[in-house]
Amino acid sequence: MRKMGKVVVLAVALGAAGAWADDDGGGGSGSTWRRPGALLDRSHQTRPQMLSFFLGLPYGYFGYGFPVGISGRYLIPLVHDGFIPTLNDSFNIEFGADLSAVFGRAFYPVIGLPVEVMWRFHLTENFTAYTKAGLSLRITPIAYCAGVGCGAVWFDFIGNVGLTYKLGSSPVSLRAEVGYPWTKVGIGIDM
Repeated sequence: MRKMGKVVVLAVALGAAGAWADDDGGGGSGSTWRRPGALLDRSHQTRPQMLSFFLGLPYGYFGYGFPVGISGRYLIPLVHDGFIPTLNDSFNIEFGADLSAVFGRAFYPVIGLPVEVMWRFHLTENFTAYTKAGLSLRITPIAYCAGVGCGAVWFDFIGNVGLTYKLGSSPVSLRAEVGYPWTKVGIGIDM
């Protein structure tokens, strides 16, 4: 599963490489990092809320078999201009629902209700990197033992790093995350 996570991160990074390039043709109008909406833009920012949908591999929930899942999140900006005055960052809260299952010797469904805090770094106008951490209430309709603990309801810690690439001036973004307990890819829609 770690190889899959590395492949996803590498694919997203290579696909978004154009966002990192300085496209002024060497004319010297300013670096990519100082342009409006980029990492070193110190102007006041207003961030939109975002609704996201993911497909993923919830490898952290299961000890054997093949895990698959779908996920939805709603992001709300809390601190639009972030905590570091010299950087274009923001602090957000994201909550939603996960539905996952493992196919192997038996079928085990899992429902997750996560709440996460996200710290985003806006590298260019369309490209952001983020880290997030939180808790998820995990509900298993079928009680079983996997990893840490047994039972039908318990809490999990969540930790992820991710990338978002906004498609031009449209409200749609591509998203990818790697961490515990999911590796996932999806789309986000600015609200």
